[in-house]
Amino acid sequence: MSEQEEPPELAKTTHPTAKAFFDALDTRSSSSRQSANLKRRVQSLGWRNRHSQAEHYPCTVNGIKFSVKQVQRGEVEGTYGTGATVWPAALVLIKYLERNPSLLQGKKVADLGSGTGITSVASALLGASIVICTDGEDSVVRLAESNVQNVQQELKGDASESLSSDKLSVQRYWWGDDSMKGHQDCEVVLVADCVLPKLYPIAPLVQAIDELLVSPTSVAILSYEHRYYPGYHPRSKFEELATQRGLDVEQITGEALDPVYSVDDIEIWHVTRRKQS
Repeated sequence: MSEQEEPPELAKTTHPTAKAFFDALDTRSSSSRQSANLKRRVQSLGWRNRHSQAEHYPCTVNGIKFSVKQVQRGEVEGTYGTGATVWPAALVLIKYLERNPSLLQGKKVADLGSGTGITSVASALLGASIVICTDGEDSVVRLAESNVQNVQQELKGDASESLSSDKLSVQRYWWGDDSMKGHQDCEVVLVADCVLPKLYPIAPLVQAIDELLVSPTSVAILSYEHRYYPGYHPRSKFEELATQRGLDVEQITGEALDPVYSVDDIEIWHVTRRKQS
């Protein structure tokens, strides 16, 4: 085996994040490229792992600090599923929205599969006029309700007012049921890390997005973390199902993304109603 080849056993066993870190340290790359890559990888390792095991996950949006409770063993114990943890894709979505405030300001937002509610709280603080925070698991809905109430109590002034019950509400919504029919005037639909076919079928999620994107100017904004799935590529399946419903999927790249909270395995998508020719 030459020095340029990676041992096959390393390629199979190394965690993607760790592999990215070691790749950045590869002395074969040029010094300038190595420096930029190393900085980006180290920053990624920092924000992805720093608070992953914390009982209360901190977040800062437009200089406003808050935290949400997460339950580490909710998935293992079967009490909360995966929704009680703040996943990296949620932070990527929040920081993308913070960098592009016009996407939310003054708009009605539906947050699907919101889990801890961190994305809903951030959306309210970023200027959304109304936020409907939803999840399909009753225990997770209660966790989100508790987090919203606690954050509102922690904050003061206009920040606290943006989380009042007439602006930010929490409810149960199982993708495809009729509990969101009164909210089909939503201008923005948010979905953080829910394209996960190992745990959730993709078709009901696409159906839910389709039903909420009533206005031709409405947009669904998703963060997607790539994870291997043996049946098919999740992104391709999502795009296929979206196309069947007259929806277009665009991946956002470049300067629109936060320079720190952007990584190769997490993508931002915009889903819109296809324009009639």
